Amino acid sequence: MNLKKDLRIKHIFLSLLSSILMISIVSILFNIKTDLHQSVGELFLAINMETASANAVTTVVTFFRGLDTLGEVTVLFLATTGISLMLSSAKRVHDKVIEQESFILNIGSKLLLSVIVLFGVYIIVHGHLSPGGGFQGGVVIASAFLLLFLANPNMNLNHSILTFGESISGVSYVLVGLIGLFKLNILFGNFLPHSISQIGDLISGGIIPIIYIIVGIKVGSEITVIIEYFIKREAQNA
Repeated sequence: MNLKKDLRIKHIFLSLLSSILMISIVSILFNIKTDLHQSVGELFLAINMETASANAVTTVVTFFRGLDTLGEVTVLFLATTGISLMLSSAKRVHDKVIEQESFILNIGSKLLLSVIVLFGVYIIVHGHLSPGGGFQGGVVIASAFLLLFLANPNMNLNHSILTFGESISGVSYVLVGLIGLFKLNILFGNFLPHSISQIGDLISGGIIPIIYIIVGIKVGSEITVIIEYFIKREAQNA
C-alpha cells in the first residue's frame, strides 16, 4: 500500500470536486434573474420608508435582525465575563505595573481622548442617518481608552461605572424589544412615532436611534473592560 499515492489521489479528487462545486455555484448566481434582486431591494426600501430612517441598512439591522443583535450582545457579554474570569483576579488587576511611561504618548492620549469619544458618540447618534451605529461607535469609544492604557498601563478604571453601564444597557435593550412585542406583536417593533416627513432629522426613526445608543453603551463598556484585562495581563507578564 502506497500511502503517498493514496493521499495524492484523494487530494486530486477533492480538488476536482471543489472546483465542480464552485463552478456550479457561480453559474447559478449568474443565472439568477435580476428581477428578484430588484424586488427584494424595493421591499427593503418600502419598509425603510415605514420606519422613517434615512439609512436603509438600519432598517434591516433593527427591524429584521433585532433578535440577532440581542444574540450578538449576549455573546459579547459572555466573552467579557469569560475573559475577566480567566485573565484576572481582583488582586492581580489592581497590582501596579512597573513600566516607564512615554511623556509624549501620555499627553497625546489625554488630548485625543475627548476627540475620539466625541467621534464615537457621533457615529452612534447618527447611525440611523448615515453609515455607523452602536457597534461601530462603541468600538471607537473603547479605542480611546486603549490609547490611555498604552500610555499608562498603571491606570485603573472605575469598574462600578462600566458594570452599571453594561447592565443597564442590556436590560434596556430587552425592555425595548418586549415593549414592541406587547404593543405591535412584533419583537423590537417600532412603537414610537416615526413620521416619514422627519426622514433625515436627528430625532427620527422611532426606536432605532434608541437601540443604537443602548448598543453603543453596552459595546463600549464591554470592549473597554476586555482591553483593560489584556493590557494589564500583558504588562504583568512582560
